[in-house]
Amino acid sequence: MLHVDRGTGWVPTAAPLLLLLLIVGLVGAGCGEDEAEHGSPLSPSVGRPDLDSVEGQVGDLRLLHVYIASPGERGSTHTPEGGAELLLTVANDGDADDTLSAVSSEEAAEVVLRQGGEAATSSIDVPVPAGGVADLQDVAGPHLELTGLREELRSGTSVEITFTFTGAGSVTLQVPVATYDPAAVSSTPADPS
Repeated sequence: MLHVDRGTGWVPTAAPLLLLLLIVGLVGAGCGEDEAEHGSPLSPSVGRPDLDSVEGQVGDLRLLHVYIASPGERGSTHTPEGGAELLLTVANDGDADDTLSAVSSEEAAEVVLRQGGEAATSSIDVPVPAGGVADLQDVAGPHLELTGLREELRSGTSVEITFTFTGAGSVTLQVPVATYDPAAVSSTPADPS
């Protein structure tokens, strides 16, 4: 039951409730304002940081869990002139097939396609079927690799990389270099959940 002080009209027992509603309203307004200023979580210009990976979108294509493999134990680096695995999954939510046809970065002389340990091919031609995915996450299977690195790459830094598709066009992402996880069985970055 609310108590009303007839002299002031103030409802003292409702004050905590009003304060709570005010705080919730301000927090909710701040969250919406941030998204409006910085784009949606899958905005190609912003990407969605996910600890050691980023996501992006161009047209009906979503680039998921995009990262550069960890260089190794703490303090290790990918050395200049060397290479670094670039891992990702591309999901096609559209009705038309597409193809990843080029990948580039100012930080590398070239981005190549590898099939496990086989020789690299400089021609990138990765089909992304309508309603399907192209999985480039496993270094034992098809994956991309930055070659001829121009600078040393350390865990926790990021590299600007442009992905070009024949149908959807291009998207540029700030791709992080994964941190070393001694518990990981492969070079996949730690799961954020």
